[in-house]
Amino acid sequence: MASGIALAAASILEFAPGAIRGDGDNPEDSLNYLAQFGDFYLYSGLALALGGILLVVAVIGIYRMLSAASLAFTASSAFGVLAGGFVAATGVMRMQATGTVPHIESLSEAWGQAAYLAVQMAGTQGLLSTGVIALAGWLVAVALVLARHRLRVPALLAVFPATALLVLVSDLIFPSFADNAPDYIFLAYVAAAILGMPACCVGFGITLLFHRVRQRLVYSGEKSQALPGTRER
Repeated sequence: MASGIALAAASILEFAPGAIRGDGDNPEDSLNYLAQFGDFYLYSGLALALGGILLVVAVIGIYRMLSAASLAFTASSAFGVLAGGFVAATGVMRMQATGTVPHIESLSEAWGQAAYLAVQMAGTQGLLSTGVIALAGWLVAVALVLARHRLRVPALLAVFPATALLVLVSDLIFPSFADNAPDYIFLAYVAAAILGMPACCVGFGITLLFHRVRQRLVYSGEKSQALPGTRER
């Protein structure tokens, strides 16, 4: 649950009101953004790093809670842990970029643009995209387990990671997909990745938290009924 809040905060901070982000793939626009709103980018990276770490904790906790699940879910939990690591690494890269990239730019503008593009390609386009794919796969697996436990309403949130996963995989398999796909496909992906998947993490967290509390209450009630009363002498 906390990981979803942190991941949503990362996007909100990066595109905070007044922070003109421009084209993230344009090094000139992005260097101007770092010069004017570097703090937003720093805090966005901090939120990503924190969200990735919390995601690893959440994946391990949910795996232990649902330890009787299938082998497929056990395997998908590994993707969840990897997703947390990739997201956290992206956050660290962004935090470092706020100081390193402007320093390199002060030595040479061309070097500064190259340094930013390295962060953009290795971080956002590489690590973060891989993390989104891994996180989407894990969330879909959790949704299937919830549906098997008759928690179908929260499982419907899986439409967001499923959408992000479908668009990303299609873009990887079909090189011309990004150029030929309608604009609403890209908007759907952005909405699913930036807002839908964090909301999915929060929804699953709340669902499993209440499910866990209810299980403990039922167990405590059964245990108290099984305890012997006063013995007759």
